[in-house]
Amino acid sequence: MTILNNLIVLVIPIIAVSIPILIGLAFLQVFLSKKESKWLGLILPGCSIFLSLTAVFGFFFLTIAGARVYFIVIAIFVIFNIPTLIYLAIYKYVRTNTNSTSGTSKKNQEIQKMNIQDLE
Repeated sequence: MTILNNLIVLVIPIIAVSIPILIGLAFLQVFLSKKESKWLGLILPGCSIFLSLTAVFGFFFLTIAGARVYFIVIAIFVIFNIPTLIYLAIYKYVRTNTNSTSGTSKKNQEIQKMNIQDLE
């Protein structure tokens, strides 16, 4: 019973801290994806894939190579890239909805510039 209590005491604070951080990162991804530059929305997915590769190489080079190690490395790569896939999904969703609904496509921007020049 004490092992379960110790586990609960350790896990609950970690979850309580990590959930607001993950929600904040999701809002940051939405904010960056809404920007005009497409590269800003790819910052968090790039950082996430870098961290996953760091975890994979760190584990791979610290262990003795064997058949089971390769399966563990693949599992680590897949698990660590779940946030990358979520960030890319947010990026894709926001970019497609922002460009199609707000009228800020390049063609519309060119027409607006021409209309402003005609008024002058």
